[in-house]
Amino acid sequence: MRFVSRITKIWVLGFVCHGLFSQTGVATALQSKEALESERKMVWYTTMTSADAKMLIDQFRQRYPRIDAEYFRTGGPRLMERIFTEARAGKHIWDVFMNSAIYTHLLTEKGMLAVYESPEARFYRDGYKDPRRTWTSIYTNYAVAGYNTKLVPREEVPKSYPDLLKRFWWGQIGLDAKSYEWFAVVIRALGEEKGLAFMRQLAKTNVQLRDGRELVAQLVAAGEFKLALTAYAQNYETLKLRGAPVDWVALDPVYANIHPVGLSSKAPHPNAGKLFIDFLLSKAGQEMLRAQKRIPDRIDTPPDPPRLIEGIKPVFGSAEMYGAYNHYIKLFQETFVQTDGRGK
Repeated sequence: MRFVSRITKIWVLGFVCHGLFSQTGVATALQSKEALESERKMVWYTTMTSADAKMLIDQFRQRYPRIDAEYFRTGGPRLMERIFTEARAGKHIWDVFMNSAIYTHLLTEKGMLAVYESPEARFYRDGYKDPRRTWTSIYTNYAVAGYNTKLVPREEVPKSYPDLLKRFWWGQIGLDAKSYEWFAVVIRALGEEKGLAFMRQLAKTNVQLRDGRELVAQLVAAGEFKLALTAYAQNYETLKLRGAPVDWVALDPVYANIHPVGLSSKAPHPNAGKLFIDFLLSKAGQEMLRAQKRIPDRIDTPPDPPRLIEGIKPVFGSAEMYGAYNHYIKLFQETFVQTDGRGK
């Protein structure tokens, strides 16, 4: 339950910081490139890997050599703790933020993200950008059902979640041990009562919990279990390129794990920050994300391979869901962890 405690701690820190930031934080656009570059510095807080973040920062520096762009990266919870600790101390260091949806939602609710609509936002669909104009997602991970092609005959490939309750799958389904958002999104999409009933039935099939989506996908490839839920489509595509006997199918609803980028409402370099956001959302920036084997969200930049989004009907986390997030974590623990034996 350590993750629950960390989430609760972050929520408390966020509450303490509430009011330290403007609720509106409207960022106004400057017209000239010279004005945008005049701040000479930009700081990006991100959860992206260091190698990928550096690649994007280096490209931005080449385009705008007068801006000293830098980044800091760490895991999602630690990044939030850093942000809230700095805010309580009255330090405003970061200009641009990128994390998963749950933490972006928290910053938005606390007034810590400015209202800024990039000119590039018109290339992004609803669901991938905030109607309040505080963020736009730069890439998304889609949770799918991946399976071992040597162990699963074509006729047994599931077409829906209820198909996973067949005896064929008992003891043969893997699941990331912290799939809280997937759990909540699927339950809400199916209807609370029906969704929770399905999850409890699924748990009775002796679902195997493991730590990490990439590990779960690798264990499918190794034949430890026939199928896994919650790993991402690109995890399986990468394994396929290496010759692994895996494939995947998207079961509706498909949890879409967006990665929004937004501007601090207390940004020390707001104009340089806006310029960096524009770059990440531009076609050139999105093509770099595609080269990093991510799924870009811009409508004119399909992923490689295009199949990664074909036929996908994404479902996103909502403000109501995140408002009850600890409740869903508790339900997940009660449903799967105790069944798996980890809660004992």
